[in-house]
Amino acid sequence: MSRIEDALTDLDFAAFCLWIHSNDLDIEGILTVMGEALAQDTDREARDDLAGLIEDGLGSEHARKFWRNVMETLFTPRRGTIVGDARLAGREEGREEGREEGRVKEKAERLLHLMERRGFSLTEETRQRVTTCADAPLLDLWFDRAIDATTLDEVFAAPSTTDRVPAPAQSSEHTASPTRT
Repeated sequence: MSRIEDALTDLDFAAFCLWIHSNDLDIEGILTVMGEALAQDTDREARDDLAGLIEDGLGSEHARKFWRNVMETLFTPRRGTIVGDARLAGREEGREEGREEGRVKEKAERLLHLMERRGFSLTEETRQRVTTCADAPLLDLWFDRAIDATTLDEVFAAPSTTDRVPAPAQSSEHTASPTRT
C-alpha cells in the first residue's frame, strides 16, 4: 500500500498526524502525500474544509507556506472559506485590472484608427504617445477632439474647462507638444 493510499483510508487521522509532525524534517514530503490524497477525494466541500483545517493546524511557518503551495497547484479555491475567498478576490481583482487594461488598449487603438481615417500623418512618437497612455478619460477626450480636429495639436491640446470629458491632472508626458501634421 502506498503512502497516498494510507492517507486516503482516514483523511482526518492523516491530518491529525500532519499537525503532530509539522516540524518533521520530511514535512514537505508528508504534505505532498496528503495533498495528493486530498486531490483524490470526491467530496469537494469536505476536502476544502479539511485543507483549511490542516493549514490552521500546522505549527511551522515553513510548513504552512509549503502547504499553501501544494493547495494552489492541486485545488480550485472555493467561496465561503477564508483562504478561498481571499484567493478568489485576488483573482477577480487581477481580472478586473486586466479588463481595464484591455479597455484602455482598445480606446487607444480606436483613436489611432480614427486619426488614420481622418488623414493625420502619425509619427512613431504620436503612436507611442497614444499606446502608452493609461488614462482612459484622456483617451476619450483625444478621441472626441479627433472627430473634428484639423491638426494633431488640436487633438492633444491641454484639457480645458469646455471639454466634455473631464480629465485628471496630466503628467508632462500627456501634455507635451505633439508632432505637427
